[in-house]
Amino acid sequence: MEEKKVHIWTVIKYAGAFIAFMIGSGFASGQEIMQFFTSFGLWGVGGALISMFLFSWSGAVFMSRGFDHKDDKDFSPFRYYCGKYLGIFFEWFIPFFLFCVVVTMISGAGATVNQYFGLPNWVGSVGMAVLATLSVLLGLRKLIDIIGCLGPFTIIFTMIIAIYTLFTQGGNLAGVNEALANVEGLADKQAAPAWWIAGLLYVAYNATGSVPFFNGMGQGARSKREVQLGAIFGGVLLMLAAICVSLAMLCDIEHTATLDIPILYLADFISPLFGGIFSIIIIGEIFSTAAPMLWVTANKLGTEGTVKHKVIVIVLGVVALLGGLLPFDVLVGTIYPYTGYLGIAFLIIVAVKSYVIDRVKKA
Repeated sequence: MEEKKVHIWTVIKYAGAFIAFMIGSGFASGQEIMQFFTSFGLWGVGGALISMFLFSWSGAVFMSRGFDHKDDKDFSPFRYYCGKYLGIFFEWFIPFFLFCVVVTMISGAGATVNQYFGLPNWVGSVGMAVLATLSVLLGLRKLIDIIGCLGPFTIIFTMIIAIYTLFTQGGNLAGVNEALANVEGLADKQAAPAWWIAGLLYVAYNATGSVPFFNGMGQGARSKREVQLGAIFGGVLLMLAAICVSLAMLCDIEHTATLDIPILYLADFISPLFGGIFSIIIIGEIFSTAAPMLWVTANKLGTEGTVKHKVIVIVLGVVALLGGLLPFDVLVGTIYPYTGYLGIAFLIIVAVKSYVIDRVKKA
C-alpha cells in the first residue's frame, strides 16, 4: 500500500533527475533555448509557458503510470497508450532517437571544451563518450543517484547568470525588436514556423524521448505522490530558468545568436572564474543526459547486467563518439524539431487515452 507521507527531499531528488535528464548540452549551453524561444523575441516567453504546462503534465502522467505498473516487469508505456503495432514502432523509434541525442550531447561537450578552453573539439567529445559509457555500465539506480543532484545545481547557476544579465543589461530589451532585425540569419535558427508551435515541439521531442526513463523512475518509486510532485516541480523550475535565460540572451542578441554556447558567453561577463565553473557544470549536464539516454538505447538491445549488454554499451559509445564529431548547432537544428512533430502526435494519443478512453471504460 502506498505511503501517504511525502518526503520533500525525495521530491527534490525526482525533480532534480527530471531536470537533469531534460537539460543536457542543448539547454545548458543555451543553444536549444535560442532556437526554440529566443529566436522568436519576446513571443518566445509564450512558447516557454506552453512548454512549462506540458512538461509538468506529461512528466507526472508517465511517472504515475510507471508506479501503477511497478509489479509488471513487461509493462510497455508505448503499447499501453498506442496499442500493439504503433506501440512497437515507438518502442524502437524512441531508443534510436535517444541515441541520436547522445550523439548531440557528445558533440556539445566538444563545442564547450573548444569555446572555453580552446582545446580541439575531439578532446571534449572523447572524454564525454568515455564517461557516459563507463557510467551506463553501473546501472540505472546509480545513474539516478548521480544525476539527481546535478539538475537543481545547474538551475541555480543558470538563474544566477540570467538574473545578473537582466539586472545589468535588461534595459536593452526595450530595443530588442530592432536588435533582432539586425541579426543576420536568425530566422534560419528558428526550430518552428511559429512561437507556439516551437513551445509544443520542445516538449514533444523531450517528453516522448523521456518515457522509458520516467517509466523506470516511477516503477522504482515508493510513493506516486512524490514522483508526481517531482515531475510538476521539475517542469516548472526548468521552464522558469528557460524564460530567464531567453530574456538574458535577448539583452545581447547580436552576440549570443552567433555562438554555439551563448550561456557561457554571458557567464564570462560575471567573471572568467564564474565562466570556468559554469563550463564544468555544462559538461556535467551533458553527462546527465547522455548517460541515461545511452542506457535506454542499450537496455532496449540487451538485458542490463549481462555480458551482451556491456558489449552493446561499449559499441554504442564508440558509434556515438564518431557521430558526435559533427557540428553541434547543425545536429540540434536537424535532429530535434522533426522528431518533435511525431512527439506531438504521441502526446495527443496520451491525452485521449488518459482523459477520454480510460474514463469511458470506468463509467
